[in-house]
Amino acid sequence: MGVLTDQEIEVALRKVLRQYRSTGPALTYLDYAILDVRPGTGSVDLELRQRDGHSGRLVIQLPSSGAPQFWLYATPADADDWVGQLLLWIDEEVFTSGLMVGRARVEHDGESYVQAAPYGWRLDDSGEHERLMEAAGPEGWNSGWG
Repeated sequence: MGVLTDQEIEVALRKVLRQYRSTGPALTYLDYAILDVRPGTGSVDLELRQRDGHSGRLVIQLPSSGAPQFWLYATPADADDWVGQLLLWIDEEVFTSGLMVGRARVEHDGESYVQAAPYGWRLDDSGEHERLMEAAGPEGWNSGWG
């Protein structure tokens, strides 16, 4: 398989738009959906919203950017597989209160963005952030799978 294009990934992301992802019936307040996809040059800007109203935007670097793809744990077979691996990574963050207090945010044009880091979404706690950055390394937990 060749290199995935930004357009292929955008199409795959739009397939999952507005579909709620759930951790199970006991924790439905953590359910979330991707409500908006804004393509950029080498990136995509996603709006995430939980059923309880917590929300945030997240910029994901696409393969064309050359940036590390922290969420990939295996070579994706196609764009749907790439998005599937991304969604598992987002699940881990959202289902551990990633859209709530404790994650670093940046405000841009009136919108609040969580920040991707090699270990997940950047934490507010600078000491814990540094510890996890050192543990995960610059390529993230899954580096070396390829």
